[in-house]
Amino acid sequence: MDGWIFNSMQERTTFDTATSLEFHRRHPDISIDQYVKAKSLELAESIHGLDKIYLDQRFWVLLRDAHMGRSKNQAAYALLGMIRSAVANGKVLCPISESVFLELLKQQDLTTRQATAELIDEFSHGITLVPYAQRVAQELISVIVLSSPNGEQYYEPKDLVWSKLSYVLGVVHPFETTFPSEEETAIQKSFFDHMWQIPLVEMLSYLDDTFFTPDKFGETAGKLNELNRNHQNEVKTFKQIYLDEIRGVLSLFMHVPRMWSESEYERISGASVVCSDHEIQEREQKWHTVFGNLVTERAVARRLPSLHVSALCHAAVRWDKGRKLVANDFYDFHHAAAAVGYCEAFMTEKPLMSLLQQRHLQLVNDYPCVVIADINEAVEWMGGIYQETDC
Repeated sequence: MDGWIFNSMQERTTFDTATSLEFHRRHPDISIDQYVKAKSLELAESIHGLDKIYLDQRFWVLLRDAHMGRSKNQAAYALLGMIRSAVANGKVLCPISESVFLELLKQQDLTTRQATAELIDEFSHGITLVPYAQRVAQELISVIVLSSPNGEQYYEPKDLVWSKLSYVLGVVHPFETTFPSEEETAIQKSFFDHMWQIPLVEMLSYLDDTFFTPDKFGETAGKLNELNRNHQNEVKTFKQIYLDEIRGVLSLFMHVPRMWSESEYERISGASVVCSDHEIQEREQKWHTVFGNLVTERAVARRLPSLHVSALCHAAVRWDKGRKLVANDFYDFHHAAAAVGYCEAFMTEKPLMSLLQQRHLQLVNDYPCVVIADINEAVEWMGGIYQETDC
């Protein structure tokens, strides 16, 4: 089915709303979920051979200022040129995540925000990682199917974590329209086609100032710091803190394996699953016990990079009794979770680099991602890899 969809989509080389709608009317058997998955897999295949370099907000701003000709840092101009050349030559892309997007919206100066968006459009190939919660869901399911007798028929998370910038906060469709079911599905798929090719600059033009509401990470950080103080004497080992962190966040996602297993049962048996609230709670608790035990094995935890990396970051802060969480840590840890698990390089701030490179986190043994904080080192690294290959 997926291969047939790919071939059919490749016949349509340019997007046109009327043509798209007519195409989808001819194929009512393809659901919107099947179509979105097929497009995601097609996108992953198209960027398979490209190195992914994740830039956090600091590096986007450094490069943006050079892009605008207003930087006083010569290394920023050098790095801008190197990345631009590597992107143009089809060697590199710089995807973003929802954290980069939300920090972009916090920029009050519309001129610099526009310039940053232009650079993101150019360097990202219009590509983003799917939102954190969606990555977590895909990673959890991958652990379940790993031991399944039919595990080879499921896709790895790396094949499903890529999307387009217009869907940086997740895929949404028009729904509950007045149209018949088949027509609504055709409209949904055509709308998806339209959104799939919209650049970030255009998307930002549709948003007004009320779209972004101030986050409450400062308040959350304060509450967590208080909890950490109250339980400081209970901390004996770093592994204990890490397991507390990852098991705590796992509890927020146990609806994923429950719903997936129920869906699989329905698909195989043809029988519907009806559960009371109490049964749902019991099933999710059982799944929490299962995953709580599984993550004690490092090999399993590595298959959950979005949870694993962020849990290690939070554990590192708790382990350092002289450090407190601050609001920006939540963005930083989400950057790290997105970058370290799915990209070849992560350019970020020095404090976050130092945290990620702490020996007891052992991240260097888990993922091959290179973490760089100094812009001169970033220039040297880019030159060492991409300019040598040009020779």
